[in-house]
Amino acid sequence: MDWLVGLLLLACGVVIGFFVGRFLHRKHNGAASQQQIEQTIKQVLFEQADAHIGECRQILDTIDTQSQHLRQELQHYESLLQPQEDDSAPKLNFFGDQASAYLRHQRPHKEYAPKPTGAQPQDYANDGSGLFSGSKNKQTNQS
Repeated sequence: MDWLVGLLLLACGVVIGFFVGRFLHRKHNGAASQQQIEQTIKQVLFEQADAHIGECRQILDTIDTQSQHLRQELQHYESLLQPQEDDSAPKLNFFGDQASAYLRHQRPHKEYAPKPTGAQPQDYANDGSGLFSGSKNKQTNQS
């Protein structure tokens, strides 16, 4: 009987040891698995951040290029607004606007004299002339 109690205690110890070992193994694998998941998440976030930085740099380069183009256009516009002082350009002002207004007021004005309208225009003067000429028989186009 002593042997039987020893064997039963041994069997109980094996069963309890099996479950304790399984629990500890899961806990250890769970911690390793948790670290692996965290490492994977960090790697994915790093890749996404790298792609985001690349896209931001590309957008900034595009904005910089457009800004430089706009700056050049603005400088060109400012240069057009500033008066040009070339030595080859004539410095005399010929008063073109004032001269054209002066000449417009100096030429003689013709008075409009309406013509007498006692006669009709030539198209309507006679029955056989102009727009309403033709025979009294109507001609129709038959297709």
